[in-house]
Amino acid sequence: MDAYPTCRYKGFDVYPLIYLFDPPREWHERRPDRSYSASVLICQEGEPPNIKRSRIFPLLAIQWENIGTAKRAAAKMAEDIIDGFVPGQSMNAE
Repeated sequence: MDAYPTCRYKGFDVYPLIYLFDPPREWHERRPDRSYSASVLICQEGEPPNIKRSRIFPLLAIQWENIGTAKRAAAKMAEDIIDGFVPGQSMNAE
């Protein structure tokens, strides 16, 4: 994970988490080029990302062909979560 947030949005720090997507497959299947999956960690601005109030949200069932595209998608998802546009996902205190 990066030491500094990728962006800040409405009082929150956003850390995209990008990792290599390696789907299970049979030995005879063709192997596609690399693809990446992503999650996003959101925490209060200025606080370390390892505290109790930070949350990780996976971007489900989507893969990207490069790291830059995956990072931009994770940052956009964080904005949507913070704005309340993603049903069932929230940064509100629980």
